[in-house]
Amino acid sequence: MDDQILRYRSVLAYNREVFLIEHAELVKEFSVVDSSFSELCEILSRMRDADTKSYVSLIPFVLLLQRQTRAAFEAFAAYQAYQAWVLLRPGVEALLIAGKFLDDRDNVSIWKNRKEDQKARQRYQQTYSGRSLKSTSLPGSDRIQRVLSNINHDFVHANPDYFYRHSKAQAGNPGCVNLVVDYFDEGVFHEAHVLAFLHFLLVMQDALAASLARLFNVPVGLKSSSDSFVRHFGARMRNICSQSQEGRAVLEQLGSVVIEV
Repeated sequence: MDDQILRYRSVLAYNREVFLIEHAELVKEFSVVDSSFSELCEILSRMRDADTKSYVSLIPFVLLLQRQTRAAFEAFAAYQAYQAWVLLRPGVEALLIAGKFLDDRDNVSIWKNRKEDQKARQRYQQTYSGRSLKSTSLPGSDRIQRVLSNINHDFVHANPDYFYRHSKAQAGNPGCVNLVVDYFDEGVFHEAHVLAFLHFLLVMQDALAASLARLFNVPVGLKSSSDSFVRHFGARMRNICSQSQEGRAVLEQLGSVVIEV
């Protein structure tokens, strides 16, 4: 039976198996990164600051980020980066919102009451849009916000960059042209996206860990960090950068990787 939906689903399943075989070390790395979310939630569940205030209300934001990273990783495993970054986006925003809550508790009411009236909607826009999402309580939030902005530009809107990245025309039968829309990534381009994704997750976890360490005045060490990731996978990322300018742009703009080639 020539059913296009069944064929598409079979390719998705096949791709996931190929990814598991060819990139087992990245699957293991993601498992380590994922486990750190539980550690961060554990700290939030039991620690109090110098004024004995609890911050358990931030746990759902961390869990939302974890949920979105899991969903995104499944898309990366199917070789669909364009889908993965869109899935990650609300999780990134959740972390930045948590930073705004830590900056000023008044920001909580602005977030909760944004639909009350036009004035409330304007205050919400002013507080939680664009560069306003940066916070002083979350170290490196400007770095995280820039990646969120890049995700919005590259994968959320059907602008010319998005259009031309996934669409092309090819010569077909005499007198015909084949129009092609890509559904799956290939080669170095895909590897760049997965490495960028994993590194960016660690950038976010590093920021949250540093924020909690300062808030509770305790050391917070996670199983992995952006620095250890670069030490382990730096050679692969440098190789990508030497092969592909597009791959380098992915690592720098989406992965927030700073690497010398």
